[in-house]
Formats: sequence, C-alpha cells, structure tokens
Amino acid sequence: MKNEIEQGRQGVPERIKDRYPQMSRTQRRIADYILDHTDEVCFQSLKEVSTSASTTETTMLKFCALIGYEGFTHFKRELQVYVKQRMSPSETLGTNLRMVRGDPQLYHRLIAAETRSLDLTYAAISPENMEAFVSALGDARRIYVVGHHISELVGRYLTSRLQQIGLDASMMEIEDFYSVEQTVVLAEEDDLFVVIAFPHYFYMTQALVDYLGKAGRRMVCITDRYSAPIAARAAAVLVCNSDHELFYNSITAAASLVNVVASLLVMRDTERFEAHRRKSEEFRMLFREGANGDKDWDTPP
Repeated sequence: MKNEIEQGRQGVPERIKDRYPQMSRTQRRIADYILDHTDEVCFQSLKEVSTSASTTETTMLKFCALIGYEGFTHFKRELQVYVKQRMSPSETLGTNLRMVRGDPQLYHRLIAAETRSLDLTYAAISPENMEAFVSALGDARRIYVVGHHISELVGRYLTSRLQQIGLDASMMEIEDFYSVEQTVVLAEEDDLFVVIAFPHYFYMTQALVDYLGKAGRRMVCITDRYSAPIAARAAAVLVCNSDHELFYNSITAAASLVNVVASLLVMRDTERFEAHRRKSEEFRMLFREGANGDKDWDTPP
C-alpha cells in the first residue's frame, strides 16, 4: 500500500486528464472548470465549485469518486498540495495564510500536523533502509554533509551530532565552488557524502549528486520522496515528510531522524563512542587548566 509520504503520486490534474476520455459531457464540464481554475478551486467550498461548474453537489461528489478521491475534502486537500508544489516558498506562505486565516482550530491543526509529519515519516521508513543508512555512516572514514537553505539547518544539526559521538564529519559549503571541488577531489573511496535536500532542490546540490553518481562516490541522502532527483544515485535513502500548514517545508521530521540515526550509531559501536567520550573529557580538563589556570571555566573574564 502506498504511503501518503510518497509525494511522487499523481496530482489532481493528471488524474483528471487520465480519465477525461471516459467522462460524460457533464463530467467533462466539471473537469474543464477545475483544470482552468485550479488556483481558485482549492479555496472554494463544495457548493461554490458545483455552482461554478453548473452542476449539483451530488454530481460533484460522484466526480471526486470517479477520479479516485474519498469525497470533496480529500479532493480539495490533494489539489492544495498540487498548487503548493508549483509555488515559490513566499507564494506558498501567502496561499497558506489564505487557507488558515480565521480558523478557530488553527492551533490544534498545527500541533496535529507536526505529529502527523512524524507518524508519516516513521511509517514509511523500513528497518532495512535505516540499517543501510546507519551502516554507511558507521563504516565511513570521513563524512561530508551537504545541504542548502533549510536543508543546511538539518545538515549542520546532523554534522554536530556525528561529531559529538566521535565520527569525522564536516559540513560542505555547497555554494563555494572551490571548496566543493577540493573536497570532492581529495575524498577517498571510503569517504561518504550525505546529501540533504527538499523542494525546491538547489541546482548546485543536484549537480554535485550527478557528479558523485557518475564518479562512483559513496552517497546517502535524506529527502522528501523516493522519486526526488537526488535519491536515484544514493546507496541508502531516508524519506521524511516535509509538509507544513504555513511554510514551504518543515524540518520537524528530518531533525527527529537525525536524533534516531545518531542514537543508533552510538548503539552500533559503543566502544568507539566511549573512547571518544573519554578523550573529550581529558581534553576539556587539560584545556581548562592551560587556558584558565584556577579560573572557573564557565565564568567569563
């Protein structure tokens, strides 16, 4: 059964076009109205769409069922998803504000959406996928993390967690061409690239992924769907839900994934983690003595 997180599913217009040849004259009138007024329909009520398409509410509900939706609410939600995917982040914020303005249940909807994002994410990830991802990180000599814009936030969080547990990880500056060139050229066979990307996929991230794939470099990724352009060449993929009630992308699920991955890495090799922890404690103790003498480490000069 397909999970809702798979964003590569057919959009409303594609479903309508696929079934158009088999539709009656009335159904085609409804279809034409929706295809010609997509941005308006996603805000209209059942009554408003039915009136605008010169049909009845009952016929409109039958049309929704014909194209594979469980009622008008399901149809409208999927149409909103389709419209949002075509917009820039700022346009999406404006559109979503129109959708939720004045909603007395907005607070509860926001909380429910965050919870749902986590539920969808972990329902879609198999133990095998998680194990492949964690193993790739654990076996790597050095790890290079790639992210841009909101994905960079997730990348820096992941890098920090990996460093905290004793892995040799660093964040790549994807917009610095010379830095990227040096990193890729000097990387060795047992190094690993972790690419994190959500729509709109940054063109330099995609170019790097294409090169890594052609060069046979080891790569895993975190993204929003299995059909994402960065996923095809990855050895392991973790897919997480990035939908949000207002903003273009959410990193709730991605940040949660980072914590799960880091925890599994610790449990995978507790001896390495303990060795790193002891060395870190030794460094802190000696560094405090050398830097501050008798001063309290936490007291500013």
